[in-house]
Amino acid sequence: MLRLLAWGLLCPWSLSTAWAATPVELQNLKIVRFEQGVYASANLEFELPTVLEEAMYKGVSLYFVTEIDIFRERWYFYDQRVSHAERHVRVTYMPLTRRWRVNVSPKPFSATGLGMNIGQTHDTLEDALVAVRRVVQWRVGAASDVEADARQSLEISFRLDLNQLPRPLQMGAASQSEWNLKLAKTQRLVLEPGP
Repeated sequence: MLRLLAWGLLCPWSLSTAWAATPVELQNLKIVRFEQGVYASANLEFELPTVLEEAMYKGVSLYFVTEIDIFRERWYFYDQRVSHAERHVRVTYMPLTRRWRVNVSPKPFSATGLGMNIGQTHDTLEDALVAVRRVVQWRVGAASDVEADARQSLEISFRLDLNQLPRPLQMGAASQSEWNLKLAKTQRLVLEPGP
């Protein structure tokens, strides 16, 4: 009876920790305005949980999504979104060559094809994850969208896209903390001068 009571008291604690997301940290965020547009560079620091690594070795591709929204603050109404950019990254293990394939696209990957994307092959998983973690000179808007003297804010989010996983994994992954890689951050937009 005491064991049952002790299990009942510990159960709510264990359930609440199961929903916690794997931490992702944003480092070295830099927004630069050139004549051609506004570009972002950043590092996303996270450790890939063992469960995700094992799933990849079994042939499951992982899809990561980074989104940036730029808002112009308005005193008379809601803030106006002046720019939106998405970066979709797919990481796949190729067992025949024992190499990792990374595809980067501005749009979600579909079942009909890859669309326009950039593909790279890497020898190790760690090298492939560097392509996911590092964002370099990513065009997030037009130069005319961002005014130097306006009060603007930036929202950046990063997540593992569970909707792109095979259907059986989608149902089980939502309740496991290892599958919840997430970051959501809002801050004032600080533009750095371009050369």
